Amino acid sequence: MSSIKPPSQVELTRLKSIAERLSMAWSNLSVSEMLQEIVVDNRFVRNPAVVSSFGADSAVLLHMISQIQPEAQVVFLDTGFHFKETIRYRNHLISTFGLKNVRTASVDPLAIKRRDPTRRLHLSQPDQCCQLRKVSVLDRHLRMNDAWVSGQRRAQSATRSAVALVEVDEARGKLKFNPLANFGDSEIAAYKITHRLPEHPLVTKGYPSIGCEPCTTAVQVGEDPRSGRWRGKEKLECGLHNRSNIIASSEHVA
Repeated sequence: MSSIKPPSQVELTRLKSIAERLSMAWSNLSVSEMLQEIVVDNRFVRNPAVVSSFGADSAVLLHMISQIQPEAQVVFLDTGFHFKETIRYRNHLISTFGLKNVRTASVDPLAIKRRDPTRRLHLSQPDQCCQLRKVSVLDRHLRMNDAWVSGQRRAQSATRSAVALVEVDEARGKLKFNPLANFGDSEIAAYKITHRLPEHPLVTKGYPSIGCEPCTTAVQVGEDPRSGRWRGKEKLECGLHNRSNIIASSEHVA
C-alpha cells in the first residue's frame, strides 16, 4: 500500500481518460516508438521517470532508453539489501549505455532507525520491510514526476498477466507505462543477443528474477522464474505496482 495521500476521484477520472486516449493512439506503435512518445515527444507525459531494478532483464529497457534519450531520468531504489552483483551491474550498465541521469533513491535513515534498527524486519514482517525500503521510497521520489515507466511484462509471471501498456497508478495519482508488456521471454533473449547486452552476473547462477539478497534464492530447473522471491511465503510482489488482484501480503502466513 502506498504511504501517500491518494488522489481525488476527479483527478483519477482525468488520468483514466488520458490513459484510454494514449492506449488507443499508441496501440500500433513499436516499443521504441512508444518510448519516444513517453520520454521525448508527448505533451501528456511531463517529467517521466524510468524506474529500474537493474535486475535480470533490466538491460533491455535501459538500452532502448539510452538509444532514444540518454538524459532520461532513471530511478534506482536502493533498499540497502541489494546483492553486491546488482550494484556492480548497475554501475556497469550506466557506463556502457551512457545513461546520464540515473538517480539513486535511498531509504530515509531516520525511518530505518525508527522502524528497522537491527535490519531484521524482513524476517518477521517482509511486507513492512518492502513498504519501508521500496514503496515509501518510490512514493517520495515520484512526487516530482507526473508519470513513471516500468519494465513489467505479462510473460514474467501469472501475477503480471494483465499488465497493460498504459495504466493509471491510482495510489500515487500518476500515469504509468509498461512498454515491454507484450514482450515474451524469447523476444527479450533475442534483443539481448542482437545488441550484445551485458548479462546480470547472477542469471547464470540460477537467479532469473533478482530482488533483495535476504529475500531472493536461486531457482531450480522447472520452477517458476519468480519462485525464488520470498520463497516459502504467499507473498508474490513487493507492493510497488499496487495491483489489487495479486497477493502482495504474506503477514498472515505462519
